[in-house]
Amino acid sequence: MKYLAAVIVLCFSLGIVAKSTMSYRERKKQLDGKITLVLDIKEQLKLEPEVGKTSIEMMRDQVEETYRVGKRAEIEKVLTLAEGEILVTQRKLCIPMEEHASGLYQKAMGIWIQMESEERSGTKLEWDTKEKIQRYLVMAKSEKDHAKEYYLSGNYQLSLHTYKRSLVYSLLSLRSQKSEIPEMYQTADAVWVQPIWMGLHKQKQNSIQEN
Repeated sequence: MKYLAAVIVLCFSLGIVAKSTMSYRERKKQLDGKITLVLDIKEQLKLEPEVGKTSIEMMRDQVEETYRVGKRAEIEKVLTLAEGEILVTQRKLCIPMEEHASGLYQKAMGIWIQMESEERSGTKLEWDTKEKIQRYLVMAKSEKDHAKEYYLSGNYQLSLHTYKRSLVYSLLSLRSQKSEIPEMYQTADAVWVQPIWMGLHKQKQNSIQEN
């Protein structure tokens, strides 16, 4: 029994050491990725996911400064606090992202249903255009649904990534429909979707030239 207790204590101690040496570099790298995603969404969708009195930008700067010149105890404290704050921020941000992803998908789907109705009345669409629109809509819904599952399981980082992908697919669908991008999504469209759109059209043009 004493041996078992000693083993448990040893494992617990090793766990604490592993966390503190899960290298601060690795913990900071993970934190940087989370902060970058939150700031990206905040900037492109004009959202304000602040936590308490500390803005995300201030938190990022504090982590950078402490990591650069602080002692181990200070780094541990700042990283731990920042990890907790960013987790709360991500959780809060998932809620409006669900609303945005659902709303934009419904808008894109509504326009597509109208286009299908007009096509039956005589306005024909090219087959590849129809296929692209439908594929983007399927992906937008799939990503939106998966993002909700990640949110419910507590994986807020992956949830935000997936909500963002849903928005991208909905915007690609709107572009393929030649529909106007809603004003509130024009910045996100320019930053997230325009490079993808240009790349797809460049590939298509190269393929046509090769043939």
